[in-house]
Amino acid sequence: MAPAIEAAPLNELRAVLGNQIAVDAYRAGTQPFPDGTVLVKLAWKQTPSTEFAPATVPGAATTVQVMVKDQKKYAATGGWGFGRFIDGKPVDAAQHETCWTCHEARAKAQDYVFTRFAP
Repeated sequence: MAPAIEAAPLNELRAVLGNQIAVDAYRAGTQPFPDGTVLVKLAWKQTPSTEFAPATVPGAATTVQVMVKDQKKYAATGGWGFGRFIDGKPVDAAQHETCWTCHEARAKAQDYVFTRFAP
């Protein structure tokens, strides 16, 4: 759905993918997003290309992050459930509070979502 480059301090390349509900909502400009929306962020270390010096390419995977919209189940966090995986293992649920804190503070006007649609 949308590529992104995260500058310092994370130095990551990211891609955000969405299920069909998410894509349809983005295309229609629907906010808040409907229940059933799923967004997944994949991130890799930004690494210099060995084939083309000015370019960067994905290096080692750093994290997979997931947002799931269910307004009843996740009412306390704006209707969104958060998940994060590092090295293929889920991160302790208590750490997801930092996800909500950041989204609440910086993306409330966009239904707590940072990503914009890239058709």
